[in-house]
Amino acid sequence: MGIGNKIETRNHITGFREEIGRASKDRESFFTWFNSAQSADAAFIRGSWDFALHVAVPLSRYLKNPEEKVSLEIGYGGGRMLSSACRSFKACLGVDIHNQSAMVAEEFRIRGIQNCQLLSPDNGGLMAPDSSVDVVYSFIVLAHVEKISIFLNYLSETYRVLKKGGFAVLYYGRVSRFSHNRSSLLLYWMDLVAERLILRRGYLEVPAKVNEYNLLISR
Repeated sequence: MGIGNKIETRNHITGFREEIGRASKDRESFFTWFNSAQSADAAFIRGSWDFALHVAVPLSRYLKNPEEKVSLEIGYGGGRMLSSACRSFKACLGVDIHNQSAMVAEEFRIRGIQNCQLLSPDNGGLMAPDSSVDVVYSFIVLAHVEKISIFLNYLSETYRVLKKGGFAVLYYGRVSRFSHNRSSLLLYWMDLVAERLILRRGYLEVPAKVNEYNLLISR
């Protein structure tokens, strides 16, 4: 996985664009950059599992008739999860800061995916009309923005584009993870107490290499 060789001192957008650009010299390098898979096909298989486990399963309790819904992914990367979303929803939007949308679009064409539109964010916007999307999801990506202001902007944009009664599944970086994948109320409260002590402002902006955690937020 390309993570750069120094602490990112400019901004996460510039750093990610440069790193992903360097990984785009060929198909295999690009599509394996985002999750260190052994091949492009393996990346898409892992993406199917991640989408199922981390997006579809949490949504399944609440979302009905997904074949009638529109979804939007924040930070689609190489499209490994977005491709699965396209087979689960009526239509899908993908937003990412990199400049390789044409490569992803061609891969989708080869894979027979036609119900997707790839977008570049405009000053942090999600490039979708107000109240136009049924589901917004983002897996881990929001842990890689280095400023709380960027995170809060994505939350605001998510609220703006969601239809009334829509759903968001957003993963982010945390300091304390006792309750990670656990249903224990005790562990949940341990997380709250630990993060209150560690994160006095509720968040921590971390100088880090590209693709490492830049932002940690309390529950």
